[in-house]
Amino acid sequence: MAMPPRSSKGRGGSQRWLVVPFVLTLAVILVDASMHARSTRPEATLNSQAWVDKVLPQIAQSTAQGSELAQVSSGTVAAGGSSAVAGELSKLAVATAATYRAVAADAAPSEVAPAAGLLQACLAARQNGAAEMASAVQHLLGGDGPSSAVGQMMSAVSDFRVSDSAYQLFARELPKLGVTMPASVWASSRASYEPQQLSAFATRLMAGQVSSLPHKLHIDAITTDPPALSVDGNIQVLSPAGTVSVTAVVADLGQSPEKGVKVSAWINPAKGAPGQQVTVSVNLSPGQADSVQLPGLRLQPSTPTNLRVGAVEPGGEPGSAYKSVTIEVPGPNFSGVATTTTVRRSTTTT
Repeated sequence: MAMPPRSSKGRGGSQRWLVVPFVLTLAVILVDASMHARSTRPEATLNSQAWVDKVLPQIAQSTAQGSELAQVSSGTVAAGGSSAVAGELSKLAVATAATYRAVAADAAPSEVAPAAGLLQACLAARQNGAAEMASAVQHLLGGDGPSSAVGQMMSAVSDFRVSDSAYQLFARELPKLGVTMPASVWASSRASYEPQQLSAFATRLMAGQVSSLPHKLHIDAITTDPPALSVDGNIQVLSPAGTVSVTAVVADLGQSPEKGVKVSAWINPAKGAPGQQVTVSVNLSPGQADSVQLPGLRLQPSTPTNLRVGAVEPGGEPGSAYKSVTIEVPGPNFSGVATTTTVRRSTTTT
């Protein structure tokens, strides 16, 4: 007896039932993978935030170290003299190295790894710069010449500026984790780290090492606003301006505090023009330097003018200091060629 043929429809239906478990299994796998991926992202973010919480105190320490180093190198010498300054800089170098090691030892999650590398580069540059600044002072007090020490200090300052750039990149590259990075700058006061200012710092260190005079003032530097654009012979040619402001850095290199030091700026133009004087009073502690502002001097245009700054000891004590430069503000008849003129000290006061 012949069997009836099997229906092709029934055969196809049974195959479709075999596919259903496979599709369901695949769907479960995909959903599980999706859920796993979603669950790991918050975990990575939490790890990154934890890393940021750990490095924030180190960043604050680094910022404070930079402020302290700037204060020391700007001329505020400790009571112990030059040796105390050298010791303070050595301690700062050790502290910056510890800050760098603390951050480098903490492995950063992959999400913040590129930014972490920039932060480490910043702290490494600050460590190197602080060590170089301390070494420069030690060599200076050990007998090396001031020019060599100032060159080494300028190299340290270059490291400070590199570190500031690296920190800015770090703050920019850090993923958005709900935390705003604080500012952290080591070369914020550029005036303190110019060659002229560092030379004055070296001068004070050498004087603080050997000075035994009770009263001794020193004028470290004279700068003008507007600044000098060029030098014509021995004349500093300034930008055209109605008035000129003078900044004098005055230091107490003696062993006694000075109260009521009279700091004055005189201008004595050539060709018989009237002179002018501006005076302010300042108090200084032994080893301290202060920037004194002397504004409102009116120069005759196109006239070479002798600018003389004096720091006069109170009560007629010995140890007053004077420094002078020749300046000129261009005017309608400015030739660019200066003539040598003998100037006299004026008694005119404003």
